[in-house]
Amino acid sequence: MIEWLPGEFTGGIKAVDLGGRSVKTEGDTYRADVVNVIPPQMAGQLAQQTGLADRSGWCPVDPTTFESTLVPGIYVVGDATSSGQMAKSAFGSNSQAKVCAFAIVAALAGSERAPPHLFNSCFTYLAPDDGITSAISYKAATGTIKVDDLFLSAVGESAERRRQIVQQADGWYAAFTHDVFG
Repeated sequence: MIEWLPGEFTGGIKAVDLGGRSVKTEGDTYRADVVNVIPPQMAGQLAQQTGLADRSGWCPVDPTTFESTLVPGIYVVGDATSSGQMAKSAFGSNSQAKVCAFAIVAALAGSERAPPHLFNSCFTYLAPDDGITSAISYKAATGTIKVDDLFLSAVGESAERRRQIVQQADGWYAAFTHDVFG
């Protein structure tokens, strides 16, 4: 049986006993064969300490440039941002970084900024020759980022289509790692 016990329900984790396979919360002690403790999700300590994060724990940014709305002249991309509906993924962060870089170059050159193009892709291997995919494009909205268009693999796709997705995933991975690491 899988059970999710959010901190709001338990009062938060007070101690973990590895040998006893138990987690002590404010109101009870839970024993389990497997426990997955997920820490509070928020921007990292540096962002918290430098005033880049707000009370939500995330760093609010201008969705067209990724400049901090709290500390002008500082730019934040990736998981630390409060980026609305945009998924927190490596590919999404890479997309944000490119938008940010173009915005900085435009600001330094005194030229007009191009509208941001934000994307995310995800591939999931179900077997060596069977995969599914999603592709999402995003748009900057007032103070946030929203889904603009969404593609998801369909239930009942042919085995050939699923093999093609695996080939696309392999190509995507090669291109993405080359883009990031050269």
